[in-house]
Amino acid sequence: MIDPTILNPSFIQTKEYKRFEEFADTCESFRYIGLCYGKPGVGKTFAANYYAKWRSIEQAYSIEKLDDETKVEVKECKAVFHTAEVTNTPKRISQDIYQKIFQFGNTVAKAEGKTELNELLLGVDKTCPLVIVDEADNLTHQSLEQLRGMYDKYRFGLILVGMPGIEKRLSRYPQLYSRVGFAHQFRPLSEDEMMFIFEKQWNALGLELNKNQFSDVEAVKTIARITNGNFRLIHRMFAQIQRLQKINNLQKIDADLVLAARKCLVIG
Repeated sequence: MIDPTILNPSFIQTKEYKRFEEFADTCESFRYIGLCYGKPGVGKTFAANYYAKWRSIEQAYSIEKLDDETKVEVKECKAVFHTAEVTNTPKRISQDIYQKIFQFGNTVAKAEGKTELNELLLGVDKTCPLVIVDEADNLTHQSLEQLRGMYDKYRFGLILVGMPGIEKRLSRYPQLYSRVGFAHQFRPLSEDEMMFIFEKQWNALGLELNKNQFSDVEAVKTIARITNGNFRLIHRMFAQIQRLQKINNLQKIDADLVLAARKCLVIG
C-alpha cells in the first residue's frame, strides 16, 4: 500500500508560494485583477487552494452552529476559490461565483457571531475580498466578460490562474486587460526546495537521505534532472519509487530504481 503522505503531501511554504501569497495579498488590497501563470504541475492550484482555505468555507456552510475551532478556520479564509469547467457559459459562471460569494459572506458572518437572517444577508452585500479562478484558460470570451462585469459590480480582487500564454490571450480583450494590475509567473522548485522535499520523501519511505553516500546523491541528482522542479511530477515519481521498492523488497533508493520508476511515468 502506498503511503498517503506521498500521494497527498502536506503543504510546504516554498519561496514560490511566499511570492504568490504577496501577489494575492496585493490583488486583494488594491482590488485589482491579477494573472498567475505557469507550466503544468509547478503547484499553482495547490498554492491557490492553500492560500484561499476555501475548503473550510465549504465544510462550515451547512453547519448551523459552528464550534470555536471551526470559527477560527473560517475567519482565516481569504478568498473564494473556483475552478472553471471545460464547458462554461456566462450564466453558469455568474451563478457559480455568486453562490460562492454568498457562501463566503454568510459563513464568515456566522463565524463572527451574526445569527439573525438579516445580519447574515448583510454579509452578501459586503461580498468577499478576493476571488481566485483556476483553469482560467477554459473561459470563453463571453465568460471572461461576465467575470469582468461581476468584478466591476462587487469590487473584489480577482486572480485568474492559467497556463503560460494566458496573459497574451487576455491582451486581446482591452476592457478586461486594462484592469489587470499584476502578473505572477509561478516557477518550478529551486534546488534547495527540491532537496528539502526529497528529505521528507525519503523519511516517508522509512529511509534517511545521506548526503555523504554516493548512491543517495546520485539518486537525488537523477530525480532532480527528470522532474526539473515540477512539484506534481516529484510526487508522482516517489509514488512509483515506493511501489517498486515494495514489489522488489528494496531497502534503499538508488539511480537504477529511479530510472525504473521513470519508465512507469508518462512525462510530457
